Amino acid sequence: MHKPSWFKDNEVIVSTAKTCGINKDGHDLYIIDQETGKRTREIDDQLAADVDKLLSGKDSPTIQNVDAAEVKTKKTAVPIYFDNTYHELFASDLKVRFPNFKSATIGSLVESGDITVRKGHGSPSADLRRGEVPYIKVSDLRAGSVNINATNLIPRVVAERFWRGKDSGLKAFDLLSPERASKNIGDFCVLMPGQEQVVLTKEVLVFRVGPKAKFDQFYLLWALSLVTVRKQWERIVFMQTNREDVGNRFLELEIPVPQDEKSAEMVSAEFKEYFLGIAGLRSKFATYLSKDKLHHFHLGD
Repeated sequence: MHKPSWFKDNEVIVSTAKTCGINKDGHDLYIIDQETGKRTREIDDQLAADVDKLLSGKDSPTIQNVDAAEVKTKKTAVPIYFDNTYHELFASDLKVRFPNFKSATIGSLVESGDITVRKGHGSPSADLRRGEVPYIKVSDLRAGSVNINATNLIPRVVAERFWRGKDSGLKAFDLLSPERASKNIGDFCVLMPGQEQVVLTKEVLVFRVGPKAKFDQFYLLWALSLVTVRKQWERIVFMQTNREDVGNRFLELEIPVPQDEKSAEMVSAEFKEYFLGIAGLRSKFATYLSKDKLHHFHLGD
């Protein structure tokens, strides 16, 4: 049997090209002139370009050979999942910018007890949203903040049913990220003091530092916000029906881990100062709002 020159036994050729000549509506996708901001007449088809390079024996940064056993083991055929450039960028960043830090996956940190990850409480139906306890949807998690929507409040008795107890189990400065959403999975928001007693939709991930960690919540946010960490989410977020979904693949994310608490405090000091400052202002403002209750302004306190 004839084998093409590019064929290799026990390997799968994977292209992680981001375009294939058509847009989401099935129409031609044209290259945009970056100077004019207008469409050119040239089709944007990086996948076809990868095929041409493969057939001509040329290299492409979006083509790689993956062990067939790895594809079979991971049971996924999503090309970007096998893109090793995200790991390489992170490893390079760690070596150059943070040489005294080591790398660890979220999964390994969960196993060691350094961090805990849980999901949201559940999703009460719309007819139950008449009460006093805030219900937080993924759309309420934006730009680092948990935004209370005063039109999505549920009775406390309903909240306790979703909490499975008398309180939410949440703590101030917990880090929240959508698990299923549109483009903002991996963007972390901070649950501020006074917002603890909320009901989180089930499609939310809650990250918290464990008792064995050599770092605090502010360091964890610092680490998860690094560009080379944030970009790793692009590899593990897949489209499921009409929304993006991360599943348990977030456990594969790599973050830097400090050798001691002093190192952690040093790099994350600005994060800590900023969010503690906001917490102080929120507390002061909440006290003012509670005096005469003249304002329709909900902080969640």
